[in-house]
Amino acid sequence: MYKSLSLSALLSLTIFGSGSTFAQHASSWPDISVEVKASHPVTTTQQVEEQPDGFHHLKVTLANLGDQPLSIEKITVKIPLIEKTTSDAEILFGGSDMWRNTVVRQSLSKLDKRIVSQLYAMIKLKEGDYLLAGSLSWRIFLPKITYQQGAYIISSDGENKQLLPGKKIDYEQIVLGRASNWVVQMKQLGEAIAKENKIGKLKDVTFNGWATWDYYGRIFTANDVEKNMAALNQLPLKANMIQIDGGWWPERGDYTLVHDKIPGGLQTLGAKIKAEGKIFGLHFDGFRGDAKSEIYKSHPEYFLHDAEGKMLIKSQGNPDHKLDFIYFDYSHPGARKYIAECIRVMKEEWGVTYFKIDFMATGLADFNKDAAKAKAYDPTITSVERFRLGMQTMRKAIGPDNYFLGCTAAFGPTIGFVDAMRTGNDINPLFESFGERMLANSANFYLRSVFNLDSDYVVTRAAADEDATVSSEDRKSGGTLTENEAQMWADFVSLYGNARLNSDKLSILRAERKSIVVEALKAPKIEETVPLDLWQHASEKIDAVELLLSRSGNKIFLGIFNWGDQPKDYSFPDFGPSANIRLKGRHSKIVQYEGVDSFDMLCN
Repeated sequence: MYKSLSLSALLSLTIFGSGSTFAQHASSWPDISVEVKASHPVTTTQQVEEQPDGFHHLKVTLANLGDQPLSIEKITVKIPLIEKTTSDAEILFGGSDMWRNTVVRQSLSKLDKRIVSQLYAMIKLKEGDYLLAGSLSWRIFLPKITYQQGAYIISSDGENKQLLPGKKIDYEQIVLGRASNWVVQMKQLGEAIAKENKIGKLKDVTFNGWATWDYYGRIFTANDVEKNMAALNQLPLKANMIQIDGGWWPERGDYTLVHDKIPGGLQTLGAKIKAEGKIFGLHFDGFRGDAKSEIYKSHPEYFLHDAEGKMLIKSQGNPDHKLDFIYFDYSHPGARKYIAECIRVMKEEWGVTYFKIDFMATGLADFNKDAAKAKAYDPTITSVERFRLGMQTMRKAIGPDNYFLGCTAAFGPTIGFVDAMRTGNDINPLFESFGERMLANSANFYLRSVFNLDSDYVVTRAAADEDATVSSEDRKSGGTLTENEAQMWADFVSLYGNARLNSDKLSILRAERKSIVVEALKAPKIEETVPLDLWQHASEKIDAVELLLSRSGNKIFLGIFNWGDQPKDYSFPDFGPSANIRLKGRHSKIVQYEGVDSFDMLCN
């Protein structure tokens, strides 16, 4: 049976003039309470002020008025809603990271209490009426936002943060808002985060090229890179990037050393990349090492230990290598000096100008049970503060003119340090991966004021496009991806962010798949993207949106994605006759707008 969906049926948006906020509800959000569990009494003060950014700002201060040091165990802020909810009210939790806590929509009446967000939770009271609680900072604590019995609950693990007598600290900056237009409110949240963290104009760059990871994983040679670069040069486009992903080091953590499958090291390979007129991009794991590494053997004090002084080690078996993970302790000045020296070598001796630093969330106790058990060099600070010391060091070493892409990170504590962020999980050449990744990425559209958005690689291959050198990592090989399925992911990447890197084996990729790669890599930088039907989807990770509105300069595009197996009819009168289409199952289409309405008007 054919299914028919119209624009009005999918979106059902109610317009309340040109503005977004409810002026008649300039409430100060009364009856807010703060509870702090600590080793000694903590004095709290709170203040709510309306600001020009469209939000009420809640400032909470914690003070130690006693004569003994205290340690903070937990902070809980309860914010009763300024409007009663109905049985059909829904809540949207913003993604906190690219893979673990991604966007999800739920009914308030059937809410899973385990779901939280470290960025925002928005309640849809009814069409055109939205309440939001969000965070603008993550400097000491990670605020977790949820809803319980008519109130927003915002809580943080205190991680035994020490507060000396006579001292006080501010809790993270919380904002509260009510609006008639959820898209406008989300954009305002992103702009408020940028302002709070003193983020100015983002780097206006677009990257297109090729990367090692998805096809080769950790096992690749210099010859593999050179052959794929040669194949890239044969395509009808001008590529500007080659990214060397993980696996170039002998052991994780030894980031000034290179294994012997890259003769001459990364200095020689980097010189060849730059000789082709391309940017040399390099990945490394900035918060983990390996117990077999030289840096651990010579400086075990640079890594986290447990309360008894034993090294924290987590072993993981992989098809190609056994990993014994250890974790950098960036509260130790020696660890910070070491990682800065590694980056200096990459930058000054190897010619790297694009740094992809991965597995960043492992530096946080909230994401890493091992780190949560750690006794750091400086035990008086939280893992968030320790993380930020590492970030400050990396940003300074990379320098203001070079590019810093964060990956596998909790978004909050990275803000203000990175130029770009991976906003969805690692891609695989499997259709089942695409919808989940599209939902996670596109729902982070509002962070475009905070950092450049990166959706991961363009992958188009099936088993027929592979040879014996393909990665043995799970879900990397032997797939059945069809051309139309590959086109769907390529269309999404074309409509999102500023980076389009292929990660197939270009030297053997079939011609029709190469054509998909070429068109995706030619795509311009996208300055705005909005998942128009987000409130009709996101009930789970695989419940992907179907309508994506994107803007590049003055050009506006509508991406239509039919993730189901059956055909659907779509009708978009504002876009003209070309947007009235029947789309087969597992197909997509991009339509360019030729009218006179603005991007914001089309969002409505």
